[in-house]
Amino acid sequence: MLKITASCICGSDLHLFHGLISPDLPGQTLGHENVGVVDEVGSAVHWVKKGDRVVVPFNISCGACEFCNSGLWSMCDNANPFYPKGPGAAFGYAKLLGGYDGGQAEYLRVPFADTMCLPIPDGVRDDQAVLLADIFPTGYFGCDIAGVKPGHIVAVGGCGPVGLMAQMAALLRGAAKVYAFDRVPERLAMAKKIGATPVNVDKEDPVQRVLDDTNQAGADACVEAVGYEATGKGVMAPGPKVEAKPLVVLETLMKVAKKGAIIGMPGLFAPTPQDKEGRVSFPLGAAFTRELGFRMGQCNVKNYNRYLMRAIENGRVDPSVVVTHREPLENAPKLYEQFDKRIGGIIKVVLKP
Repeated sequence: MLKITASCICGSDLHLFHGLISPDLPGQTLGHENVGVVDEVGSAVHWVKKGDRVVVPFNISCGACEFCNSGLWSMCDNANPFYPKGPGAAFGYAKLLGGYDGGQAEYLRVPFADTMCLPIPDGVRDDQAVLLADIFPTGYFGCDIAGVKPGHIVAVGGCGPVGLMAQMAALLRGAAKVYAFDRVPERLAMAKKIGATPVNVDKEDPVQRVLDDTNQAGADACVEAVGYEATGKGVMAPGPKVEAKPLVVLETLMKVAKKGAIIGMPGLFAPTPQDKEGRVSFPLGAAFTRELGFRMGQCNVKNYNRYLMRAIENGRVDPSVVVTHREPLENAPKLYEQFDKRIGGIIKVVLKP
């Protein structure tokens, strides 16, 4: 049992907030980015001890199945009781991903604790470590699957928390220049603070900007960090009367990408109650003729979080720069509303019980 010391509101939580993903566990506790102190251990736990300060990945994994042993922790065969051979499991993410309660609470039960818990060094703060549960590894994963290399020109669609972490990760991997696409002024300002080149998609054509800057060659690698609740031009946030355009960011990046480039897609695309397979209409011909590649999926957090923890501990990066709100857990309902509407300069929220 983990006594929670910090938990976050994530953009992925908004899909549940909007009722788009398996709204079949009313009253479930949300929160898949969690840090805390071990308060109690079960008889099957051998390495984690009471009093340990740890961060846990958002995806739950047994550590013993074929997929865990292959580094596909998010595809664990033993963690999801509702879909044993399905999409794996996660904290606070409804029946689709196992029905586990999340950590926007005082305590969290952590299964497979010896596999899941990563110790936090004394020099790393909670508001840094908690970002290793999801968004920092997820942003890095987006760059990894896109093949970002030193000297690359990189385009990131979206300046939400994952997009900002993808920009930070691209620079950490040695990218020469990183373009950051968004329309929210506060998020674009944060991208600039990180070291990216912000492009306001409502004020200039991001495709033309990148092509002009690269002598029409385009970006060497791209990361789609928005997902299927993307909206059209001039629309700041999704909502009941807003038309979703799931592929608008991806199609922009397809036009930005250099021939043969790979687009990494850590932004969430998922089945919905309206479409059990999450179908979208995709311009396959345009991708084929330019030999674009696409890699996507949930981040396998355990492949990255230990090394990113080391980068934080040694001062190479500080992901907590994106945290704009540190507030008590009881303020969560108000903060969900603000985060959903992209108001009040909100980018990343850390909640403390």
